[in-house]
Amino acid sequence: MDRFFHYINGVIRYACSNNEYTKIHAKRNAVIQIVIATVAFIMLMRVFPAQIIQNHAFSRQKAYNIAGDISSDVFTHEEKKLQTVCFTDSHIYQIKLYMQCVVNDEAVSEENILFRLYNAEFSCIYELEADNNKIKKIAQDGYLAAVPDMDVEPGAPYYYEILVSEECKNEYRLPMAQKQVLAQPENGTLFINGIINDEVCLIADFEYTSPLNLFDIVLRYVLIIAVAFAIWLLCMIVIRIWDEYLSQNPNIDVERLGNYLRIGVAAASAIAAVMLFVYAVVLNKFGGELWDRLFFTVGIIVFEMWLIVALWRMTRVIRPAKRSTLPPSTRMCLIWRNYIQTVSFGLLFYALCQYVNADRNFYHYTNTRWMLIFFAIALLMNYNEKRFINKINAIWLILAAVGSALYCNAGINPSIRDNIIYGNPARAGEDALLLARLDCGVVAAWGLLILTIIVNDILKAVREKSVNLDIIQEKFMEDVQRAAFIVLLAAFSLLMFIYRFEKTWVFTATLPFAAIFFINGRLSAKGKFLKNFTNGILLSFALTTLFCLMHRPHHYWMLYRYGGMFHTVACTGMYLAVVFGAAFAKLYGKLKLRRNMILFCYAEYFVVACVMGFILLTMSRTAFLTTAVTVFTVVLLTACVYHKKIKRIVAELCVFAAVCLMSFPMVFTAVRMVPAVVNDPVRYDIEFQDRSFMIYEGDPIDSDKYMTVRRFFATLFGRFQTQPDEGETADAGLDVLEAGEVAYASEGFAGLEMRTAGSESPAQDADSEDEKEDENDISNGRFEIFCYYFFSIEVNGHPRMGPENAKGEEFAHAHNSYLQIAYNFGMIAGVIFLFLCLATFLRSIQFYVEYGRKYNILLVPFALVIVFEFVSLTEWAFHPCIPAGFCFILMEVFMIKLPVFGITDE
Repeated sequence: MDRFFHYINGVIRYACSNNEYTKIHAKRNAVIQIVIATVAFIMLMRVFPAQIIQNHAFSRQKAYNIAGDISSDVFTHEEKKLQTVCFTDSHIYQIKLYMQCVVNDEAVSEENILFRLYNAEFSCIYELEADNNKIKKIAQDGYLAAVPDMDVEPGAPYYYEILVSEECKNEYRLPMAQKQVLAQPENGTLFINGIINDEVCLIADFEYTSPLNLFDIVLRYVLIIAVAFAIWLLCMIVIRIWDEYLSQNPNIDVERLGNYLRIGVAAASAIAAVMLFVYAVVLNKFGGELWDRLFFTVGIIVFEMWLIVALWRMTRVIRPAKRSTLPPSTRMCLIWRNYIQTVSFGLLFYALCQYVNADRNFYHYTNTRWMLIFFAIALLMNYNEKRFINKINAIWLILAAVGSALYCNAGINPSIRDNIIYGNPARAGEDALLLARLDCGVVAAWGLLILTIIVNDILKAVREKSVNLDIIQEKFMEDVQRAAFIVLLAAFSLLMFIYRFEKTWVFTATLPFAAIFFINGRLSAKGKFLKNFTNGILLSFALTTLFCLMHRPHHYWMLYRYGGMFHTVACTGMYLAVVFGAAFAKLYGKLKLRRNMILFCYAEYFVVACVMGFILLTMSRTAFLTTAVTVFTVVLLTACVYHKKIKRIVAELCVFAAVCLMSFPMVFTAVRMVPAVVNDPVRYDIEFQDRSFMIYEGDPIDSDKYMTVRRFFATLFGRFQTQPDEGETADAGLDVLEAGEVAYASEGFAGLEMRTAGSESPAQDADSEDEKEDENDISNGRFEIFCYYFFSIEVNGHPRMGPENAKGEEFAHAHNSYLQIAYNFGMIAGVIFLFLCLATFLRSIQFYVEYGRKYNILLVPFALVIVFEFVSLTEWAFHPCIPAGFCFILMEVFMIKLPVFGITDE
């Protein structure tokens, strides 16, 4: 045993101490730690505070076997069986109602089963509709699984019933048994066609859930941490054995082993690609015409090419990398901080996407708080861990934990006790508790960051007297552009505060970003910060893409413009424009004058191609315009900085266009195939709910509801026509519906109005009325909205988001950031905002011209500023919880940082 512990201790010292081994393998060891710790952290969050893992209690009947015979008669739509049930716990998760059906395949499309749960007042509180595919599953399983997942009152009477189609082609049977034999306390009176029967009951199982208590949470935390540590230790043991084996056998060609591994992966992927080709193209399992099968073929081939290039360019993960001048522990901590900062920015942008996609104010509140939490963590990672791991911060975290426990207590917090948040009574308490927890998270995170700033920057500067006003004044005099920039920003912020009225987002758009002034001012630190910020944006794109591929299919007719994870195309186009700006700037910053463009920048080209593919799917003219302007300006700026010749510029643009066009079939194929195979579509309440054209769970993978290539290109080219073609009038109404609908207009109006085909909502666009009056209006009614806002601008601003039209209905927003700012905060603020945008644009150019050759990531601010300023022409984007607005606010503060503590940009 002593030998075992001695060996384990040696392995830990071998992996973590500052020895010769860790100097070589610090990066590899850090990556292994990050992977294991990330998985463990996700599991910890599932336990608490997410509470996905809960205690389950089952109430199972004793008398029925699925494989047994059913003696009940055939159940039809004429029969009414209403079962009384008294739940024994406070949260019912699932009701498993046993039934059997014999499916008639010829008429199954006409069938549906409806399960309803009623409360004591006989109000329907839960409903489940099973279509043809779910009926097949019921026939296979022998039961219908209803998942209310809601709070109930124990002991109070509830009722459930099941209804079938009027013209039943299938045979349905609902088994019943004696109440005493079932031995379930839930079962009460059964009403059969209105007749009381206290002897028999429908056969069902009941599953309850309850949150884990403190002991269960601590126990699971201990187990997860112990398992994670054991897995890390096992990995370190295996790696040490491998390293010792290599050191004892110097003749082993490690690079050849790596090549064999890459060849094996490539061969496996090629076999998978061939199998997919046979399944999708030869057998045509996904349906479609010849053009669809050709697109699938090209998409499969292009993806295989990208994968092979990635394997070819893969860094040598087996052979040790070159040594770093940093101590191993410092290097590993730096890798950890970069990783945490990148993930924080990625989750921050994902929260911004959820804010934009919110259909009620509660999600605005929660995602604003998530944004602030992740923003604080990201900024905290600018400091060395020794600077924020200290006694003062430890005391603050303890006080924050105690305060959070008290604040989240229903007996102390009245918002939790009284359930004042909008929603049903059961949901209201959960919403209030979640908001309270997020409030505590914001206070804890920003308190930790502010304390770190005070201790490491302000107090240190006071002690060392490093705040040199002469240097600040000298910088002002030397850099007139920076001085004018600061004056404009200060004046604009002041006017926003004066004329904010009830707008609380003004504080979020100013105060948190002031923390940027305290980050390290050296260009190397700024470059690292920008790199992590850019990678965070791309990480959020990966997360949104994953969600889309799992849950958001591309519809064929009424929703032919792909909205991705958003419920409006305008939101999708704005977000993708931001992602494209970051990805394209990273690509051209790295490209410089490289000869082998694709091979050297294959990862950047792949990301840009994927983003461009999704932008094409949206058919968003705003995104198209912004993307084109971004490409033109970035290419022009880099050409001037690196003195590129015309031939080089044309070559780069041709490669970029070719990569995007060739990769589009890959994106289309993935969006067409993956959601169909996963078969778990997610539809938002604010969206259309119609089975005739929307894809529902259980629809076959070759359903004609999915988008086709012919339909896509017909509608894509039709987007640039002002007069609808003959036969396209049905889709013209959807152009009206989808043209620029935005749900994040303000905290007071977001997501509260929906439009359906044939109706108008002037609070959104007034597009329907505009198209009736002028079919040649390419702005979808925006020009008229611009006029309303322009002629309503006053010096003092307005408390509400928009003026009223001729019908007395208020516009949700101006579809233009510049007009919206002038309307909300006054004419002077609007003019200053225009100059501020111009100053930010000029500053971003100066920033890259002066330092871009050494730090190519400094091209990102320029691209993001361009994206914001052009998106703002047709959309409302200046808001800290809108991705484009967040980027613009962050970049303008980032580029005017003053050398307050004697740290300059050089």
